[in-house]
Amino acid sequence: MISQKSFWFFLSIFAFLIFALTLKLGYVEMSFKQSFNALFFNSQNSNLTYLIWELRIPRMLSAFCVGAVLALSGAILQSVLKNPLASPFTLGLSQGAAFGASFSIIILGSATFSIAGENISFIVIGAFVGALISSLFVLIFSTIKKINSQGLILAGVAIAAFFNAATMLLQYFSNDDQLAAAIFWTFGDLSKGKWTEIIFVSSFWLIGMFFVILRGWDFNTIVWGDNHAKSLGVKVFTLRIYALLFSSLLAAIATAFYGIIGFVGLIAPHIIKLLFENPKHHFLFFSSSILGGVFLMGADLLAKLVLSPITIPVGILTAFAGVPLFLFILIKRSLRD
Repeated sequence: MISQKSFWFFLSIFAFLIFALTLKLGYVEMSFKQSFNALFFNSQNSNLTYLIWELRIPRMLSAFCVGAVLALSGAILQSVLKNPLASPFTLGLSQGAAFGASFSIIILGSATFSIAGENISFIVIGAFVGALISSLFVLIFSTIKKINSQGLILAGVAIAAFFNAATMLLQYFSNDDQLAAAIFWTFGDLSKGKWTEIIFVSSFWLIGMFFVILRGWDFNTIVWGDNHAKSLGVKVFTLRIYALLFSSLLAAIATAFYGIIGFVGLIAPHIIKLLFENPKHHFLFFSSSILGGVFLMGADLLAKLVLSPITIPVGILTAFAGVPLFLFILIKRSLRD
């Protein structure tokens, strides 16, 4: 266990190192002096300034925003479902969002309303509807008393498999252009991150943070059980509905713009819970979110370096990091039970 001051101090140092290395390293490598001159518009080479401000910083901020959104979504799901394995990826929300995005591209894009395949707003709506359908399944399964926490995760695996199969079916009947656009959503990739997407995603992150901070006390009460929370006047079922809707929306926004990036929503909250014993939900949500953003920034930097000069999709790296943690938590819970 460490103090909160120590946590923020070391996380700030780690974030600054990632920031500096991200500016420096890439297909076009430059010195730290060149990168910081370009950052502050002091570079005599306009190409370096363009590289920093139009490519590297937007990609880095995209990584932070997406990581923060997914980590917040995961922390909310783990709290309201009281399941440490819950996350947008393990419960099928991300896969549902990817199906919705693919549906907008392939079906609506090839129908009379052809603009849908090229209009990001329709893709976001499709992703949200897909994630919402997944969350409704999760909500239904979570209310069945005979289904325990592990059973809920198995239900999430089934939901994810269903939406993966549905997405592949859509891809099978798509043309080459639609297939190329839809496949992007099956790989988590930050290369298309632009300033408009960053503003959009960060706005929803701020809305999500406002919601959880506003309802932080309610989240604290359900830790002690639904009956205890109800005795204190908390409308538990309503809270779960709102929380699942917000989690679905956050997962949909991230997936619609950047594809499926798995396990960030699982990893970040668990690190916080390992570092701090029984953290209050105000701190849990905020710290998990910031840590998730920094974690995905680091993962994206690593994705550029592993097979340099080739950049692999960051979703592949997060899956490699998340699967061992998922199995560890599952085995630990099985041994405890």
